[in-house]
Amino acid sequence: MEREEFVVKRIVSPEGRVIAEIKSFVKTSGDGQSEISQSISMNVSSDKNSQKCSQSGFFSISSSNE
Repeated sequence: MEREEFVVKRIVSPEGRVIAEIKSFVKTSGDGQSEISQSISMNVSSDKNSQKCSQSGFFSISSSNE
């Protein structure tokens, strides 16, 4: 049985600005194979400074019952 899930989480300031956003996608199958794709994006800003950073990754997991 195959299963997929996509999740988005955000941290929002009281003023309504998105400070951080995380996106995650997971796909699994019944044969012991899993794929995870994750993207993290962060935007930190104040009156004087603004900084952005992002990171993404992909993982493939395989397991067997021998």
